[in-house]
This record gives sequence, structure tokens and C-alpha cells, in this order.
Amino acid sequence: MPEKLIDLHIHTTASDSLITPEEALDLAHKAGLSAVAFADHDTMEGFYQGEKKANDLGIELIPAVELSISYKGGDFHLLGYLLEHQEKSFKRKIEFFRNERLERGERMVRKLNELGINLTMDMVKRMARGGSVGRPHLADALLKEEIVRTYDEAFARYLGYHAPAYVPKKYLNPREGIDLIHSVKGVAVLAHPGTTKRDNHVPDLVALGLDGLEAYHSQYDASTVKYYTNLSRKFGLIYTGGSDCHGRRGEVLIGRVKVPYKCLEMLRRVKKEKFG
Repeated sequence: MPEKLIDLHIHTTASDSLITPEEALDLAHKAGLSAVAFADHDTMEGFYQGEKKANDLGIELIPAVELSISYKGGDFHLLGYLLEHQEKSFKRKIEFFRNERLERGERMVRKLNELGINLTMDMVKRMARGGSVGRPHLADALLKEEIVRTYDEAFARYLGYHAPAYVPKKYLNPREGIDLIHSVKGVAVLAHPGTTKRDNHVPDLVALGLDGLEAYHSQYDASTVKYYTNLSRKFGLIYTGGSDCHGRRGEVLIGRVKVPYKCLEMLRRVKKEKFG
């Protein structure tokens, strides 16, 4: 019997992807995946939208979220898995994040208007397709209005960290992020440390209760996968993985990263050990 494979890091139109939850599940089914997680930014709408389809296709859909964390002058992402997401305080917190993203988008649109660019928040919302608003949707709107020629140009000229329309995001600190995930009996995993170069933070995060590292990713080669699986073992952590697919610029990565099913089994083991 062939090894069961999974993808625990997929984005949908609920945050900043061009792929709907239903489309993502069709792609996962076509790729022969046994389980997936929609790790959308600051929202679980993709999970709710995909539950029925996943059940129909016989794919395990894992409740997940990706949170933005600020620490020691930098930022990174924290993945939460197997969340008991119906808890009211958690839902209020997620809704707060969604509203913060919307307000940030409105401020960036105002900055663009001040630069003489005729862009409306209504256009940005149309690009978000009902999802949680982020900078990629502003870039999509700038492309749609032919204000820029490429997605990268939108960030370079207007939306990047040092560009004139940039507005800083409000972040959680590491303790807040890990505690929020644990408050709903979830498992906290550091997202793609190999792309953000945050290995130096791992000991601090472990002390705060971090449960795992993302050891498989679409931007990792085999040696990077081995490095992060070994680093996980060194600190007594589990490891997970996923494509981090956003479906942008023709890059549909679902099924390309060979993440073993044992990563999901490790997540379930940690959840059981921590919370019973």
C-alpha cells in the first residue's frame, strides 16, 4: 500500500489565496492526499466553507490557523492545529484579527489615494472575495486597475515594508500566540523557519510552550527537511509540513510536497498528551 500523504499548510480565498476551499480540496483529491489543513491568516472561514466538500471527498480536513507574531524586531508565523475552534473567546479573537486587517487595508488605500492613485476599498474587497483582507488583495487591485504591471511591482513601489503606502500590521507576541492556540486545545507549530531564518528564536519559543516546527515546505530541499526534522528532535518537538500554497502566478503547489501522514499522527499525539 502506498504511503498516505498530507498537506497541512494550504491557503484559500478566505485569506490571501486565489484558490477557493472547494478548489483546494479538488486539487488535494486529485493529488491523492489523505488529509489537508487550511492554514489561512487570522481566519478559519476556509475550514468552515470546506467541511462538507471534504467529507464528500473522504479527505480529513484539519482545523487550523496561521497567526502573525512579532518578536525581537522581526516577525514570523505560528501555525495552530486541531483547534477546538467553536470556543467563544477564540472566535471573538479571530474576528478581532479580521477587523484589524480590514482597517489596515483601509489605511493603505488612503495612503495610495494621497499618492494620487485612484483605488477604492470596494475594489480591494472584491479582490478579497469575502476573505480576510491583506496586502496581496491590494496588489491584486492595483493590477486589476493597471496601476502596476506585475504583482512584485505593487509591493516594490507601494506595499512593501519600506514603500510609501505600507502600514504596519498589529502582531501578537509569542506568548500570546502560543497561549491562544493552547487555550482551544490546539498544537502550536513554528511556520517555515527555513524561509524566515528564525532558528535563533526556537529555544525561547520552546520555553514558552512551542510544540513543533514545520519541517516540510515547498521552498525546502531535502537537506533542509532533514535539518528541521533533526532540530525538532533536538528540542523534543514534533514536526509537520505543507506546501504553503497560495495559488498565485500559476503556482498550484498542492500535492508537490511529500508530507507523511505520521506528521498528523504526531499532532494528534501531542494534543492528547497535553489536553487528554
